[in-house]
Amino acid sequence: MRKLIYLLPFAIMALGSCMKSSSDSTPVPVPTGTFAGKFKVLKRNVTSGAYDTTKKINITIDMSTATGYKVTGDTTTLHAGSYGDFALNGTYILFSDATVPKTGVAPGSKIHLNGYYPYAYNGTQLQFYTTFADTMAYVYELKKN
Repeated sequence: MRKLIYLLPFAIMALGSCMKSSSDSTPVPVPTGTFAGKFKVLKRNVTSGAYDTTKKINITIDMSTATGYKVTGDTTTLHAGSYGDFALNGTYILFSDATVPKTGVAPGSKIHLNGYYPYAYNGTQLQFYTTFADTMAYVYELKKN
């Protein structure tokens, strides 16, 4: 009889996991279309600990689940005009830049949209960023056209 009492909570948990849930999960909205806005390079002030905007340009990113992404806009000095594929989940977006050399990007060259970025998208505004060694951040603040 004691063994049955110990097994009762496990039996309830097993049966409960088989029941239908009343809450439907909301699908993650996929950012597609043309997004335009600002790309910023932020550097951390060692004295104050605050981030200062050091460079800012206008940038446009076209995103399609069929063809991938393409970066255009002011790509003459700071950010590379590039293209590639992207994938996402509810937290991160992964950009795979097809223009990055196999040997990697040389220090001091243009910035490529490549790698994992935490992101937020509400159907209109798309924001994502990445940080490097807690001293520099690349921030994209875009709005759907």
